[in-house]
Amino acid sequence: MTTRKTVDQHEIGEEFEPFEFKVTPEFNQRFIDAVVDHDPRYVEGGDGGGPLVHPGLFLNQTNSTRSPSYFLPEGVAGIHAKDEVEFLAPGRVGKTFRANWKMADKYLRRGREYKVIECVVVDEDGVTIMRKRMTTTNSRRK
Repeated sequence: MTTRKTVDQHEIGEEFEPFEFKVTPEFNQRFIDAVVDHDPRYVEGGDGGGPLVHPGLFLNQTNSTRSPSYFLPEGVAGIHAKDEVEFLAPGRVGKTFRANWKMADKYLRRGREYKVIECVVVDEDGVTIMRKRMTTTNSRRK
């Protein structure tokens, strides 16, 4: 029997299992319908490179909980504290993307441990699309 590491057991610099996702035209369309953002660049493109993936879809798909190795201890809930996001290149509809996470930092503040998890998203051609730093903490469920 294999025991999985919980998030709080990851050391600084340790990586989480990556997550791959393909953004099909249908997937992108469902997202832009849901957020009611029908800008033509997400359907038609506009710069000759084809339709763009909505940036909110990247934010949604790169939550650290999407990593197959993300695991909280029994009876513990995750609390989102903040995100810092930088988009470096446009993501194109029809491509496959890979989200890679690692534990960047841990610190105590006001008696609570915070974890900073960095995420880098690259497309199938190796182009870095986005960087994100997520700060989280945990709380015992009652």
